[in-house]
Amino acid sequence: MRAMSALPPLTPEQIARYREEGFLPLGPVLGDAELAALRAEEERFRLSVAYGGPANQTLFVNVQLCHRSEPVRRFCTQGRHVPAVVQLLGPDVCLTHQQFVTKLPDRAEQRSDIPFHQDDGYGRLDPPHDLTLWVALVDVDETNGCLWVVPRSHARGLLEHGRAAVNPLLREAAAGADAIALPMRAGEGVAFTGLTLHRSGPNHSASPRPGLFVRYCHPHVKMASEGNRPVLEDPHSWMIAGRA
Repeated sequence: MRAMSALPPLTPEQIARYREEGFLPLGPVLGDAELAALRAEEERFRLSVAYGGPANQTLFVNVQLCHRSEPVRRFCTQGRHVPAVVQLLGPDVCLTHQQFVTKLPDRAEQRSDIPFHQDDGYGRLDPPHDLTLWVALVDVDETNGCLWVVPRSHARGLLEHGRAAVNPLLREAAAGADAIALPMRAGEGVAFTGLTLHRSGPNHSASPRPGLFVRYCHPHVKMASEGNRPVLEDPHSWMIAGRA
């Protein structure tokens, strides 16, 4: 069984890459036991009646589970990735959002594509001092819907988002042609800014493709999409480093 040591501190070169490119692969952030626990939690919430969806649904998004799940809460607030998040955002860091995003095998009548978007295009923070950690809970590649990112797209600022053609419940922004795929092994994570364009394709495999999304920010930002409410007034926000 793979046991996880502490994530080494980010080097100046890694931090510079994150600032320049808008994303940074972090490698393994989960040990075997943590991975198994989070996969079990994803399945538990997805299969529960309270989180059910249409019979032909292939895209499942279950949000804000820290107060319902000890494994999710422990990872989001104490995971081995947290020191790296503090290096990139800190020293004061707030957890603001968490969700499982799962793609079941796609059918002809239902697709699980998530079009290009910025996280600040869904939940805008002012100022956009935020970071997303995306963790693969199974091996991901272009077959089952891995992430794609557009390097340096964060330098373009917040882009206009419209209703997505593939799914009217999702939002979409123009991306250009410079996207790259990010295949990852189960338990690996990637950090990217709230302004970095990213997407994921459909799941053409025979198995579910679950992922874990965790969003962090500076505790003094305001939730511009929710009437400029201070982020720490949101009941789902947690201080995980420093002070408010």
